[in-house]
Amino acid sequence: MRRITVGIPAYNEERNIVNLLRSLEGQWPLITEVIVSDSSSDRTTALVRDFARRSSLGITLLHHRIRKGAAEAWNEILHQATGDVIVLYDADTIPHPSCTEKLASRVLENVALCASNSQPVQATGIAGRASVFISNWLTSVRRLGLSQYTVMGRALAIDAAAARRIRIPSDTIAIDLYLQCKVLEMGFDVAYNDDAIVYFKPPGSMKDLASQVMRAMNGHNQIKNQVSPLDISLPPHLAFAQTLKNAAMDPRGAISTMIGYSLMAYYKWKLQNTDSAKWHMADSSKEIDYQQLKARF
Repeated sequence: MRRITVGIPAYNEERNIVNLLRSLEGQWPLITEVIVSDSSSDRTTALVRDFARRSSLGITLLHHRIRKGAAEAWNEILHQATGDVIVLYDADTIPHPSCTEKLASRVLENVALCASNSQPVQATGIAGRASVFISNWLTSVRRLGLSQYTVMGRALAIDAAAARRIRIPSDTIAIDLYLQCKVLEMGFDVAYNDDAIVYFKPPGSMKDLASQVMRAMNGHNQIKNQVSPLDISLPPHLAFAQTLKNAAMDPRGAISTMIGYSLMAYYKWKLQNTDSAKWHMADSSKEIDYQQLKARF
């Protein structure tokens, strides 16, 4: 039986980290170990330590006093994991009870990286509806086959041996896409598992939505030279076709997205660090209602 390491990069995630750990506890003994790479200045560190003392999960907390950034947190997890497969979860997500198993099960033979299906919950307002529309568009694109949008950092699984051959530059924004590129460059395949569901709370403010969108755009632009040789760019006609298809199914979401994108110029002027690996934290996307979510399972 293969050993599974779950890795969680955390920075000021006191409003969700315990719920994430609770959800993982229900998947023991499937999970061999949990590594939390943390550089928080809030109560996240204390909450993880307290949970670890009374949990059946084998939790290792790696705390740093200075914010390291997500790339360095991933590097730390990838190179310290003892499992055969590493499943990475963002600290502000809640995985479906079967997500870890479904992600890890696809990492075999020549598949070294498997992407999850991110599903929004508790969406409110224009920003929330826009985020849901974007999320559904991404899901529809992923179902078409491999592209630069296949891997989403909210949850993924990677072969540990392949992971140890990768070092993500600390200034990398799109760390999920970078990981995808490196795996493909090594000659391995990348898979998407529609059944590996992880839940996230969409941003509730236009500021947080704009920050996420601009960060994604800047991140993809930062490593476009690595994407081009791999021939994984999504053809424009497919992108447009999926936009029309999703707009027909969710016209309110499409209008909300148009409103959001029309305000990007304003927020590009107002926001800072969207081109930095240490980005603005979207406070409105934290604190998933775990009890409400459990009723879905």
